[in-house]
Amino acid sequence: MLQDRLNTLKYMEIVGAILRAIVRIVLLLGWFLLSLIQQSLGFILRTGDGRHLRLRFYRGALRILGIRIRVFNDFSPRRPLFVVANHVSYLDVFVLGSLIPAVFVSKQEVRDWPVVGWIAWLQHTIFIARRRTRAGDELTPLGEALENGFNVIMFPEGTSTDGTAVLPFKSALFEAPKRANAYTQPVSLIYRERHGSVLSEKDRQFYTWGTDAPFFNHFLKLILRPGVLVEAWIRKPISPQVDRKQLAKIAETRVSAPLKHRVNRHFS
Repeated sequence: MLQDRLNTLKYMEIVGAILRAIVRIVLLLGWFLLSLIQQSLGFILRTGDGRHLRLRFYRGALRILGIRIRVFNDFSPRRPLFVVANHVSYLDVFVLGSLIPAVFVSKQEVRDWPVVGWIAWLQHTIFIARRRTRAGDELTPLGEALENGFNVIMFPEGTSTDGTAVLPFKSALFEAPKRANAYTQPVSLIYRERHGSVLSEKDRQFYTWGTDAPFFNHFLKLILRPGVLVEAWIRKPISPQVDRKQLAKIAETRVSAPLKHRVNRHFS
C-alpha cells in the first residue's frame, strides 16, 4: 500500500513537471515575440534606446522560469558602470539584465547560437573575438558604449563554471573602463535552492551550464525544475585610477569573497 502511494506521488510529480514545462515554453515564446515587437517598434519610431524594455524583458522571463533574485547592497550611483560578474549559466544574463539597464559583452561565437544568439542580438550585445591579438580592437565598442552613457556588463572569466569558485579574470578588456573613466562594479552570483539552502551537486547541474553541453538539452531539464533562488552580491566599486591588471585582480577578489563564505564552506 505504501509503495503504491509513493508510486502515485512520483507519477504526479512527473506529470506536474511536464505540464509546468509546457506552460513555460508557451509563455516564453509569447513573451519573446511580444518583446521583439515592442523593441522593433521602439527602434523604428525612435522612442528611445530601449533600456526600459530590456529590463522588462529580463524580469518577465525570470518570472516565467520561476527564478527569484535576492539582492545584497546597491549598485554604485555613478554612471556609467563597468559591471563584472562570475559566470555560472546563461541565466546570469537575465539576472543581471533585470537589475540594471546595460549592454552585455559576449564572445563572437554566441551570435550564431540558436535562440541564445537571437536574444543576445535583440539586447544590443557587444560581440568580441577572443583572440588575444584582437583585444585592442575590441576596446573601441566597449569604450564607445561607456562614453555614450551605457552601463556595460561582462563576464571576465571567459567561460562558465559550476558556481563554486571563480576563475582568474582576463584583464585585457579592463582597459575600457580606465579609458572611459568609468567605475568597475563587481557582482557575485550565487545559485541556491528556492528556500535559500545550498544547491546540492545533483541539483546544481540543472542550473549551471558549460558551453560544451547542448543548449536545448540543458534548457529542457531546467524548465522541468520548480525554480531557483539567485543571490546577487553587489560589491564595492573600483576606481578606474589603477592599472588594468590590478583592476582585474581586485575585481576577481571581490567577486570571489561571497562564494567562499556562502558556497565553498558547505562543500569543504
